[in-house]
Amino acid sequence: MTMPEGRGKKPIGEWLVAEDLLTQGELLEALGSRMVVDGKRERLGETIARLGFVSQEDISRAVAKQFGLEFANNDLPTAHTGARDLVPEPMARRHGIVPLWNEVDGTLVVLTSDPTDIVAMDDVRLSAGARRIRPIVTPPSRIPEAMKQVFRPDGSRAGDLVDEITSQSAAAKEVEELEEAVEEAGPIIRLAEQIIHDALHGNASDIHVEPGKDKARVRYRVDGVLHEVMTLPRAIHAPLISRLKLIAQLDIAERRRPQDGRSTYRSATGEVDLRVSTLPLLHGEKMVMRLLRKGAEQLQLDEVGLSDQQLDNVLAHIERPQGLCLLTGPTGAGKTSTLYAFLSHLADDSHNLITIEDPVEYELPSVNQTPVNHKIGFTFSSALKTVLRQDPDVVMVGEIRDFDTAELALQASLTGHMVFSTLHTNDAPGAVTRLADLGIPDYLIASSLTMVVAQRLGRRVCSKCAEPHTPTEREIARLRLSREDIEFDGWVKGRGCKACGSTGYKGRIAFLEILSVDKNVRTALLRKAEEDQIRRAARKGGLRSLREDGLTKARMGITTLEEVMRTTPTDLVAEEDAILKELASEDDDAVAKIMAAVEEEATYSAGLLAAGDAEEEPVPSDPPFQRVEVEELERIVESPRHAADSIEAGAAEPKGVAGSALKVDTEVMVADRPSVHDLERMLEDRE
Repeated sequence: MTMPEGRGKKPIGEWLVAEDLLTQGELLEALGSRMVVDGKRERLGETIARLGFVSQEDISRAVAKQFGLEFANNDLPTAHTGARDLVPEPMARRHGIVPLWNEVDGTLVVLTSDPTDIVAMDDVRLSAGARRIRPIVTPPSRIPEAMKQVFRPDGSRAGDLVDEITSQSAAAKEVEELEEAVEEAGPIIRLAEQIIHDALHGNASDIHVEPGKDKARVRYRVDGVLHEVMTLPRAIHAPLISRLKLIAQLDIAERRRPQDGRSTYRSATGEVDLRVSTLPLLHGEKMVMRLLRKGAEQLQLDEVGLSDQQLDNVLAHIERPQGLCLLTGPTGAGKTSTLYAFLSHLADDSHNLITIEDPVEYELPSVNQTPVNHKIGFTFSSALKTVLRQDPDVVMVGEIRDFDTAELALQASLTGHMVFSTLHTNDAPGAVTRLADLGIPDYLIASSLTMVVAQRLGRRVCSKCAEPHTPTEREIARLRLSREDIEFDGWVKGRGCKACGSTGYKGRIAFLEILSVDKNVRTALLRKAEEDQIRRAARKGGLRSLREDGLTKARMGITTLEEVMRTTPTDLVAEEDAILKELASEDDDAVAKIMAAVEEEATYSAGLLAAGDAEEEPVPSDPPFQRVEVEELERIVESPRHAADSIEAGAAEPKGVAGSALKVDTEVMVADRPSVHDLERMLEDRE
């Protein structure tokens, strides 16, 4: 560390005298009263404050002024996300130095009460791998609070309980002795309850307690992202797991097999259901607790994140007297919450709503909910057979996992019932493929399925610290932002503040892809179309991909480009269209002809399919791609190599349902449509 100018000009005592904060006599008395503590001589500033000559705040302010450093007292600077990972907590506490953030030039900014301790500063700098260190001075009394903000960001008492347990077990030397010492200790009980309490108040959805070789750690999942909140001595891990098992009514003696349990935790703010799962690992048991809050089931449709157009579309489908509506997405995407919003909208005295769930997550008023029980053979399919004899109007099946459940659900939708369920697929068109993979005939899918909603959950940008954001090169490339998008000045990003825990995000919103099974989609299904062809048919009816919906919400300032990129999958069909539009920006006529040929190719393929079923149907004489003028294609893919090889348009026979191949240098375009890779090469060649 390089000290600012001022070091060596005057000792702190003389500086205080020069500032009229200390008299010469008081300085001499302080010099003669310095104590030795733990083999270290007391610093002069500490002695002056202990004797009451000058307050510690005035001393710290004078030190900051002497060295030209920033001083903080009432408003401590907010540490950035990840500050806790810059310096090990034991080292930070030993030196009384709090890491705050890393600057672009490699400078580590820290909070300290003694910037003159060069050894401590260098120790912290080397540990963080920083080029230099910049201290912000604060009174010693504010250091514990700053430490808590960085290493205990939830403001919990859990860290204090860990210290208490450790101190009570200090006499034991071996890990086994430590575990025995804390097994029945009161603090371990309070620690387990405090971890749950802090997770609830921190809006966490899951608690992870994970063992390590030398220590254990506790992480909370907040808004879909895991954050480490504390580390524990290895000796505390096993007793803590045992206590949490007792809360979840699990077998504390069984540590070799996974266990699942459920319990209700009551706190001052209400009740919460706990879903607990344990998994034996190399260094002990890992436990995950999911927190299901009472009252979270009251989510309404207008709170999901639907735009006005999407809301009208969804209501038009779920208010039908019959049909099958599917929600797709990975675990944790909010599918169940959205289904509950559907049910809450339909629940009234005139409807009989029945759900089949594994397990029942929330209790819904005016809804009959039944849990499956695999031990007695009461599965989704067997439960659905019974439910259909209960005169239901609306049936919700927690998940379609097998052929029997899928077939019953689709048949139920044909016999006057509205059926809701979920599938695990990446996008909406993938649900059709998944049903086909389960063995459901195409005609049954086309006649029963009415809507598929693919969903992801993205974090909302914190309204307290949102600030303008310019798209980075990575965001522009990954999201394929247009020139208009790049020039748009309404993008935002969270800076990080106390309100959001320095993450820049607070709360979540759904990104949605809604596929309505209209005439175009139904025709594609009956023709056994591939997923991309189904997607193209759906886009004609207004389908917008997950990424497009996310970008719309980012434009509105609800979320960030980074979050859209993190949570939504790439839409290859939309990317192809975007590249063609980029080409069209410079060569409108040529690309318009290609786009027209692409659309006509679908008709050509449809003609081939129809010809397979009815020979009297005419088949187009020539594949449309072969009728695109060579000169127009040459203008787009023009390059020295293409000029040499030219464009070779063959007259090959149609290849199955894909139609004939267009050969552009035998690699650039093959089959009925150029791929994203092909189009990117076209752009590169033009440049």
